[in-house]
Amino acid sequence: MAGPHSSVEQLPTGQSASKSAGNTSDEQSSQDEKPKKKESLLTRIWIKSGLNIGMLITMFKGALPPTIAIALFQNTGFANTYSTLGYLVAIMSILSFAIMPRAKFVQTMFFNIIGICIGSCIALLSIYCSVQARAHTAPHTESTSAGPSPGASVAPYNSSASAVCAIWLFFNIYISNTLRASRPQLQFPVIMYSIFANVASTYAPQFATMAQGISFAKRLLEAFLTGFGIAIAVSFLVFPLTSRTVVFKTAAGYIGALRGALKAQCAYLESLESKDAYRRRAKEETEDSGGHQATGLKSAVAVLAELDGKINGDVPFAKRELAYGKLNASEMSELIKLMRLVMLPVMGMSSVADIFDRVAERRGWKKASDLDSDEHQRTDEAKEAEIGQWNEIMRTLHEPFKVLTEAMDQGLEHALYTLELVDRPKTSPSRKVDKGKDGTATDTEAKGDIVDPGDQKFAAYISAKVDRFYEQRKLTLNTWCHQHGLDLKENQASHDRKLPGDPGWAEHERQQRRLYLILYMEFLLWSTGRAILNLVKFADEKVESGVMKKNRVIAPGMKRLKKWLTNALSHEDSSVDHTPDSTETPGINIQVGDAYQRSKDPEHLPPTNAWQRFGNGIRLVSGFLGSQPSAFGFRVACATLSVGIVAFLKDTQAFFIQQRLVWAMIMVAIGMTVTAGAGIFGFIGRVTGTTIAMCTSYLIWYIVDGKTPGVIVLMFLFTFCEFYFILRYPRFVVIAILAIVTQVLVVGYELQVQKVGLKIAESNGQPAYPLYELAPYRLACVAGGMFVAFIWTFFPYPLTARSQLRKDLGASLYLLANYYSCVHTTVRTRLHGTEGDPDDKHSLGRRLDKAREKVFTKEMALLAGLREHSNFTKWEPTFGGKFPRQQYDTIIDEAQNVLRYMGLISYASNILRKNNESDSVNASWLEDFSRLMHSINVTSHELTSTLSLLSASVTNGNALPPYLEAPKPYGLSVKLEAIDADILDVSHITEPGYAAFAVMQIASSLISDDMNKLIS
Repeated sequence: MAGPHSSVEQLPTGQSASKSAGNTSDEQSSQDEKPKKKESLLTRIWIKSGLNIGMLITMFKGALPPTIAIALFQNTGFANTYSTLGYLVAIMSILSFAIMPRAKFVQTMFFNIIGICIGSCIALLSIYCSVQARAHTAPHTESTSAGPSPGASVAPYNSSASAVCAIWLFFNIYISNTLRASRPQLQFPVIMYSIFANVASTYAPQFATMAQGISFAKRLLEAFLTGFGIAIAVSFLVFPLTSRTVVFKTAAGYIGALRGALKAQCAYLESLESKDAYRRRAKEETEDSGGHQATGLKSAVAVLAELDGKINGDVPFAKRELAYGKLNASEMSELIKLMRLVMLPVMGMSSVADIFDRVAERRGWKKASDLDSDEHQRTDEAKEAEIGQWNEIMRTLHEPFKVLTEAMDQGLEHALYTLELVDRPKTSPSRKVDKGKDGTATDTEAKGDIVDPGDQKFAAYISAKVDRFYEQRKLTLNTWCHQHGLDLKENQASHDRKLPGDPGWAEHERQQRRLYLILYMEFLLWSTGRAILNLVKFADEKVESGVMKKNRVIAPGMKRLKKWLTNALSHEDSSVDHTPDSTETPGINIQVGDAYQRSKDPEHLPPTNAWQRFGNGIRLVSGFLGSQPSAFGFRVACATLSVGIVAFLKDTQAFFIQQRLVWAMIMVAIGMTVTAGAGIFGFIGRVTGTTIAMCTSYLIWYIVDGKTPGVIVLMFLFTFCEFYFILRYPRFVVIAILAIVTQVLVVGYELQVQKVGLKIAESNGQPAYPLYELAPYRLACVAGGMFVAFIWTFFPYPLTARSQLRKDLGASLYLLANYYSCVHTTVRTRLHGTEGDPDDKHSLGRRLDKAREKVFTKEMALLAGLREHSNFTKWEPTFGGKFPRQQYDTIIDEAQNVLRYMGLISYASNILRKNNESDSVNASWLEDFSRLMHSINVTSHELTSTLSLLSASVTNGNALPPYLEAPKPYGLSVKLEAIDADILDVSHITEPGYAAFAVMQIASSLISDDMNKLIS
């Protein structure tokens, strides 16, 4: 389940992503356009603010629930019902987050309601125990004053009742927050539960009879549920937003980002025609280096990776929705899968700059300044010669690359129009009606057989472009071979074949690597074209089958609902949305599997009888009590009682009620975080947010001199503006929410006093302060509660964000080992031809695809969270040596690279499948090639073992085994040539399988390089 603040930006995100992607894709073309008029100041402010229509709608929707709750309290019947508990209605309506997409909102609300109902049961039990304790120590106690709600009068202090309630409160907070830490999907429902428990437990010792306690618990439950009801009404009736809408908006942004990445890729490849492709990244910012194209490509790919992680987190919720639309759950999944298949080769192309950088490093060009003048000159000459050759190669590839890129961009545009992810333009450029010299209209389409994106025959157009590129690459490769004294005629060069140790072997190996890199780029571009063609065919198929013709009712199947119910309270994957630190630090909670989570027990064998199994059950209890979630729950309970003890002592109970210190306890529940860095950031941020709320409360109240209609309108406007920060800066969501809650609390209380009168307002033992005094008191309560939470975050020992980063990095390396194991098995099954039918859900290939995709998604989410987590470590105080943040960032980057190259190996090996449509040109060669690849044992589990060792070393802080070496590259060329000298003859280089082999060879070499860096 996603946390509320993960969803608040769902609608704007899709729009802004599409917009930013479109900006990226048009960056190059915009340079050729005529200069536009200077934009006005208001236009520039609007663009810089990031506002759009969807964002304004969400801000309006977010500000509506508390405004409705405050306005309802002006009704006499409503005010008489809730009395002094009316402020809780408005607060619950805020914390319910009506702006969430429907599926997330329904799931969150389900947990909220269940949690509050359980909380009311526990509250009644604690009240019963308190009443019984009072009855046994002071049997004839009578109520002396009115209480917090009608029918809930209070009695004098009783120590036994207070002690019982204190124990119940400690137990409540401990259990709920332990569950909060171990089940991240319960993050916000537990906060709601904690608020209920704090309010109920602090008033419970004052009740002399169960009737009074039941009346109070009932009013409290009604206040919470009324707030939930207002949020439900707003969510479903005011600009309703479905999770499907969010997914399709993000999909539009995803495809827009793909278009931007293709344009950036084309610009970078074009820069290689005249720029130094081997410059160090440190020099990339110079004007003539061409480095900004490489940086632009990497930035575009980073946007893709971010959107891929986001859409994969939203899809499960969209599948569970009852909706009225066109694409069902399986079709939605297929769309996401096809978009990812486009993303993988695009990500592979972004590594070309890294490849050139590594070539320069291997050949010593980066250290040329350290050589003497003669060596320096020879190095420069070799470098210039190499650059000249690459410039010529890229000029040869320019035209086919550019033509295919333009066609692929149009293919993505076609998918956007056909699947109705964006609105189709009324007229296309090729169908403009121009006027001739005589003034008569002429249809430009009549000038030729022009096909536009969105037309029925567009798939055939894209297919023709991809096939043409495939044929043109043969000409390009033939030209390159002629330039280097080779011939594409079969076995022509076999008698000149070089072997290791021969005088010309070094040059032969260099030419072979250069050829492989050309094949690498051509194969990935061709694969991108084929993937986009499949996306276009998918879109056209949905039109032809009538799916896109009209809307229909789409209901989740029983299997999907059953799966949701069974997994609702299980461990689940999450990113920033769920963890106790989620409000300030990008915590991550990825389930990496039982093999990683459950360590072997060196002191106990598996149980063999009933007594031993019973003993294991007892050990589970001690294991639970000693777990990290239990430690977190204990800290929160201790911090809560550090403030709450004031409510349970005779001399301070009245002070606690009068000064409303219950809000300090509530701030502890909201403010406690696992890591120290989050505690520092949270303390500063929340006090700042409450201070801002105090100032806005003054403005809201005194601008209209406390007139109720004006106050309600101003409060809506201020809340509307404050939701901008929630949407624009999700990292500060709780700071903004706390400001809104404090603002509603202060202003709403003053309106409550005006409505019910001073006598009723003070009937709960709390004096009615004017707003200019109440607001500072609220600030003091919040600051005090946050300070207590801050202290207990560090005491008795701090759990640092840096140690959590290390553990998460270890989990990431373990997932990487898991992913490579999947890739290893996938390649072997494809070479063996044992994948089975890809359409059969139970076939080996289908199950491997599902496992690979699942691990890949987890690793992408984990790496994204690690980067943000690394940035957060600077908030923690350092005692002793500095934290090696640069080394951690390097490991994260190398892990990202290894993941990308593993994905390329899996993607390239797809061409080796039996009966693959691409092997029809020369099936016999591919069959021979696959047989030889199988015989030389292409992959091994050595890389899996090394990554597992690295994971254990990072997680536990232990040294690696001595003399550990990184796995060597596959070395496929030498092995294959040793078996069959002609299998890699240049006469076969136009085969897709040959190019796939080149991609696998390069990717394995890059993995070996990155593994060496990881180990070192």
